Amino acid sequence: MKRREERSKAWMFLWGVLPIFLIFGGMIGVAWSDNSFCLGCHQDESLKKQDTRGRSIPLFVSEAGFKNSVHGILSCPDCHTRIKDDAHAEGGKKAADKSVNCGACHRGAEKEYLQGLHSKMIMKGTERAAHCYDCHGKHNIQGSKNPKSMVHVSNIDKTCNRCHADAIFVREHALGAAIPKEEFKESVHGKTGEITCTNCHGSHSLRSLIDPQSSIFRSNIPQTCGSCHPDITKQFIESVHGTLAARGRSDSPTCTTCHGFHGIKAKIDPDSPVHERRIAMTTCPQCHAAERISKEYRITTVPVKSYYDSFHGLSYRGGDTFSANCASCHGVHAILSSSDPKSMIHKDNLQKTCGNCHPGASENFAIGKIHAIPSIKGEEFGEKVVGWVRVVYILLIVAVIGGLTFFNFMDWLRKTIDRAH
Repeated sequence: MKRREERSKAWMFLWGVLPIFLIFGGMIGVAWSDNSFCLGCHQDESLKKQDTRGRSIPLFVSEAGFKNSVHGILSCPDCHTRIKDDAHAEGGKKAADKSVNCGACHRGAEKEYLQGLHSKMIMKGTERAAHCYDCHGKHNIQGSKNPKSMVHVSNIDKTCNRCHADAIFVREHALGAAIPKEEFKESVHGKTGEITCTNCHGSHSLRSLIDPQSSIFRSNIPQTCGSCHPDITKQFIESVHGTLAARGRSDSPTCTTCHGFHGIKAKIDPDSPVHERRIAMTTCPQCHAAERISKEYRITTVPVKSYYDSFHGLSYRGGDTFSANCASCHGVHAILSSSDPKSMIHKDNLQKTCGNCHPGASENFAIGKIHAIPSIKGEEFGEKVVGWVRVVYILLIVAVIGGLTFFNFMDWLRKTIDRAH
């Protein structure tokens, strides 16, 4: 009976106190949830300031901007968890503690970010390393599909270039020789408006190009480009170049070796490394005519020299873009060894390859050695024969032209002497 009376008193106390608690708690909650308590001070126009990079310092908060942001349904203390009273307004202890933990809600993004290069630079004390708010904004954050968002596909290059277009910043932190701002804008990717920085570099887990897990690490570049060019990437991976790249050869060509980095241009652009006029002059020779690479990997530079000396090469160097270049015979992305039955230069496929430019070419048309340098000291009999023929022709040319020149000179001299007498 005594227990029942005590229980009854407890319930009466609870019902008496609970309404008061709810009323006061609700008043406090309303004061915080509608942000009026904070905005009462932070909408003061005198608080508008900018930092050294021209960014707005969040002392002034636009109520309309915040309400229209993706966080508009939240209250200030949801993010500013360490500022729960107005002590900071009086310069209290919490005045210096303005940190916001975005990872409390965005744990997946935070995990990636902490593994990325920006986070590591912050840990090293780099002043201008990118925090969450540097890319997403602060109180006016918009969804990535909103054209007004700092991370919308049309705005990302501007967001990234606030730091990466600064020549001094790039040089101080060894971020590369080229500043991608104007170069990317004039590229085939920049002009489409569909590809931007994050497509290749990633978003939160940005890594250094020497990091094996980076999307721009040498052996990962084909997969990165393959996200948009899957068929081409498949061809490249199966090629001799792709095989070498997969094995970790640092000098093996990959997508960027031939196409470039930020300033990639269409193949019909005269400035493109894969333009018809540049393939055999600069792009392929950068490896196949390089002395260091030829010595290190024991590959001969004869193909380049013999091509320049051939009819195709002489015509090409003369400006005829219809003449065969390296890609005409070897292929573009699916370059294979001559011993591979699928190769364009396999003995069983040469007739078809030559027939692309020479319709009706017979089997005998491509029997001869293609990359041969005529020399009397050549390794093959055919090279020696052509070498001797060249020597004979040179002697004949010198003898005929030299003799004709000498004859005309003597004839002129005789007539001049006769007129003098």
